[in-house]
Amino acid sequence: MDYSLYTDPSTTVKEYMFNVSDGVSLKIVDFTPRNVSQEKPVILFVAGWISLISGWKDVLKVLTAEHRVIYLESREKHSSTVPDVKKVSFSIERLKLDIGEIIEKAIPPSEKFILAGSSLGASAILEYCGSEKQKPLSAVLIAPNTEFRFPKILGTIIPAIHPSLYFTVKPVIKWYLRNFRLDKKNCKEQIEKYENTLDCADPYKLKANALAIRNYSIWDRIDNITVPCLIIGATTDTLHDTENIKRLIKIIPDSTYIELKSNMETHSEKAGRLIVEYIKGELQFKAHHF
Repeated sequence: MDYSLYTDPSTTVKEYMFNVSDGVSLKIVDFTPRNVSQEKPVILFVAGWISLISGWKDVLKVLTAEHRVIYLESREKHSSTVPDVKKVSFSIERLKLDIGEIIEKAIPPSEKFILAGSSLGASAILEYCGSEKQKPLSAVLIAPNTEFRFPKILGTIIPAIHPSLYFTVKPVIKWYLRNFRLDKKNCKEQIEKYENTLDCADPYKLKANALAIRNYSIWDRIDNITVPCLIIGATTDTLHDTENIKRLIKIIPDSTYIELKSNMETHSEKAGRLIVEYIKGELQFKAHHF
């Protein structure tokens, strides 16, 4: 794949498959800018549910200008290699374990790191931050999912339908998103993005992941998070519950909330600059207080 739109021409880009402990292989895209400062923490970026890297090119362009960025495509995505979909887990707990294994093997213990992600990826990051594993300097959470509550129509369709019939029901899912979960008048780009992700999804992994997370709630799992967090929401994003996202601020003691206008803006160069400035601020704070 050509990553020229995602980073500076001088940046080294390595694309490879990373084997985790249950036999699944995950796609990694590792961006290392030329002469990157050792003082700049590595960023492990975990994108949202079945999302494509193309949706993050403007954010990555900013982040990779200053930081080594390890972009992880989580196991529900089409790019993963899964020996047997029925025998591996697609739960948030398993996604958390994947993150931990990548940190352990891909980031030297001497290097500082940041966790950044969106939606499902941000939920898995929150789970990781509440564990006993090596903690990041901070976490950047873009529209994190605090719970997954499928509407009744999808809750009935997903368990019952065989994955081979996914392409038959996909128009129904698109119709539901357009008319009930997305702002089709003001967020046409968001609709196009999500429809593209549905077109590229692996129906077998999609069903397994949907069943694994359908009753997930994070509220009783984040009481012990002490990692500083930047939480980014969007005013017009109806796919992610803004009120629930704001509720996180009251639970996570060291958290900062920024609300952008739209889902499109959370995927923009502006969002990338906000993340870089937040990381700089965290580094300066730690340098003066520790």
